[in-house]
Amino acid sequence: LPRGGAPGMSGGFRDSFTKEDAKDDLLGYDDTAFYYFVITIFACVALPWTLSVVSSLLLPGQAGQQKEFPKKSGSGCTFHYCGTSAMVAKVDEARRRARRWTFSSSVVCVVKATLLVSIWIGILTTVRYLRTSGQKEINKFDPFELLDVSPEASGIQIKRAYRKLSLIYHPDKNPDDPLAASRFIQITKAYAALTDEVARRNWEKYGNPDGPQTTKVGIGLPRFLLEKDNSLHILCAFFLVIIVVIPVTFICYYNRTKNFAANGVLIETLQFLGYYINESSRTKMGPELLAACAESRCIPTRPTDNQQIQKLAGQVVEHKKRVFSLPAVMKNQYLIWAHMQRRHHAMSAELRLDCDELLGHSMKVTQAMIEIACMREWFATAQAMIEFRRCLVQALDVKSSQLLQIPHFTEEHLAPCVGDKSPVTTLEEFLALDAERRKKLLGKMSPSEQADVEAFCAHAGQVKLHAEICVEDEAEIVCGDVATVTVRLERTHLRADEAIGPVHAPWYPEPKFEEWWFFLVEEEDKKRIVHFERILDTGRCIEEHLRFQVTKPGKNALVLHALCDSYAGLDHCVELTFEAFAEDERKRELPVHEEDMELDLQPTLFQQWMGELSRADESEEEEEDGGDEGEQRRSPSNAKSPENRASPSGAGDKAARRSPSGGKADAHKDGDGDGEDSGGGEEDDEDEVASEGGEKASEEDDEDEEASEEDEEASEAHEEDEDEEASDGDEDDREDEAAGEAAGEEPGEACDPACAPAFDAAGGCEALQQNDMDTIHELMASAALRTCTGFGCDDDVLGRCFPAVAQGSCGECVEKFVEAGGCSAVEAATGDDEAMMD
Repeated sequence: LPRGGAPGMSGGFRDSFTKEDAKDDLLGYDDTAFYYFVITIFACVALPWTLSVVSSLLLPGQAGQQKEFPKKSGSGCTFHYCGTSAMVAKVDEARRRARRWTFSSSVVCVVKATLLVSIWIGILTTVRYLRTSGQKEINKFDPFELLDVSPEASGIQIKRAYRKLSLIYHPDKNPDDPLAASRFIQITKAYAALTDEVARRNWEKYGNPDGPQTTKVGIGLPRFLLEKDNSLHILCAFFLVIIVVIPVTFICYYNRTKNFAANGVLIETLQFLGYYINESSRTKMGPELLAACAESRCIPTRPTDNQQIQKLAGQVVEHKKRVFSLPAVMKNQYLIWAHMQRRHHAMSAELRLDCDELLGHSMKVTQAMIEIACMREWFATAQAMIEFRRCLVQALDVKSSQLLQIPHFTEEHLAPCVGDKSPVTTLEEFLALDAERRKKLLGKMSPSEQADVEAFCAHAGQVKLHAEICVEDEAEIVCGDVATVTVRLERTHLRADEAIGPVHAPWYPEPKFEEWWFFLVEEEDKKRIVHFERILDTGRCIEEHLRFQVTKPGKNALVLHALCDSYAGLDHCVELTFEAFAEDERKRELPVHEEDMELDLQPTLFQQWMGELSRADESEEEEEDGGDEGEQRRSPSNAKSPENRASPSGAGDKAARRSPSGGKADAHKDGDGDGEDSGGGEEDDEDEVASEGGEKASEEDDEDEEASEEDEEASEAHEEDEDEEASDGDEDDREDEAAGEAAGEEPGEACDPACAPAFDAAGGCEALQQNDMDTIHELMASAALRTCTGFGCDDDVLGRCFPAVAQGSCGECVEKFVEAGGCSAVEAATGDDEAMMD
């Protein structure tokens, strides 16, 4: 939808045809971009969908085969499939079933083809519309086209066309048609572009009568949505979609999903299992729990099921007395027992389909059984539920031999294995035999059957398990630590680029991939589960970390159990023992990196914020309480003026206490009673020179050398003045002290600048630079510097002076430190190293 502002047009035109200056004028309603947008969206859907449909027609069932029997794992490894004849036939049957056309698949195919053809018809129709309408690109502003005149038209022809079109599209004659108002604005702009010289030059140069403008292009609505005749239909469609279609879709989706938990099991099933599973639940309870769950009870029953189940019941052995007597539960229970005892030949076709549907729900339900036992820390119950899951996958009875998992093995083939000198009773022992020994035990089998056995052994293979326990980054284990058990499981019969394929399970209707469960168990505490993990990795090497908190000091013993959910007899266990020290026996020193220590010294955001607030409060207090004091600090001559020296109390007295030099001048004035002494006058003159030099340096940065020379001259004159005052001896000190008593101040309240050489000679400057607190304490306690230890200065003065002493050199810095009251502030903090450094 191209738009353009009108800042370049005359004020009369803008006032006549716009309501607000900020509102853009329509150059024209062009819905071409909308059709391009629709074509792009539908093409993005139609192209990949078309490729998918064509590939499914050329290679029927390929998608289903790839889903059930993939060639590559998620990590890119090639799946190693079982080569037994039963599993090969199972894969071939799945492929034929996927390629077979059924009524449901035909309906789905017809619906997909209809939608796809409709989309392509819509795309081609839109393209044809754009070609026939001549709208090959987004329209530009063309005044001749808008006025329907030729470029060679005269002014009279242009004016006649403008009047004709303005009468047709005037807004007053079309109050309910927004397109008419837009068209009228276009006509007016076109007429101005052809009659007004400024507008015509703008149009010829910039393509817009208003001058250079930014064209805005949006995905406008199609034109038919704005037509008045279609407004009712559009409103009804909008109401139908917003009020009916969307809420109904959401309600239907919610009703379908509200009854399922996150693991795909019905919530009713979870409640049922949570109530009936207890610490004494064992494998023989599994068939009845599976038969009574909500998923199993949803399987429909037929009138003929009663007679068929009675025939099947005579061939099935139940190892547990039934608890539930509902007909549906009893039927499902007989089907599960018949499957575990391999009585599939006794089932009718309908019962066989019901049994396959039961087994389809069994993996999710048994996983819920295992997880319930794990959450309650019942290892024996969890182990029993895993054994029941194996029985479902391998069609084994509760008390059947593990060797019956081997292809073509029956009760007749068990006798040679058990009756041999070295009996073979478990699957792991059979897999560990060499080929010759296995061939001797399987002498009654045909060569093809023996080949199936060898293919089974090559696929099942052997597994190695290794585990170790430690506390990461620690050499010892202490109570309260989080210990880590690193478990490594290796399938030795696979290559590095291979993954284990579906297990050998000819009686199970679906492909089943191998899963492992790791349990860390405390054997002494009724086999309580400390930690567990479910492993779905099908690669050659698996590494998993089991973490738990050490709570008991002394010797601890744990057992790691690795249980396979698909084969019976491949389980492994590793005993783990470790010594845990009590917390008071081994105190941990946590190492801190240097960079982390530096970060700890940095103030936090809250501290920075509070610091800004505190500095703001201090500045406000200083402005309120120390206005005169601030003037004294900024101008030493003001601090030594007669008005300030004559101030007996209040702010002037406080300012004098904050400035030692000013306080000393006050003492001399009050003591003598007639003016100030010559030394004070010369000092004031020198301070004024230094102040004028500092102001000149701050105002003219390019004259730093002159300012520094003036500062040096001022400091040298200041030192000479201090030497003269120091030569006066104790008499001047006593006079100053008497003057201070006469002024109502305590003796020693002001600092004596004469203490600077003594402080420096005693090593005070060097101690300040090296942060030698012991030396500073001795100097503050010495009698030679007692005259420097007044209490008239506060800590904020020291805070400004001390950095200059600590970072600079001796000499002028020390003198300024003393003048500003640093000595008294140091003595006030003597004994408190932290306060003194502050």
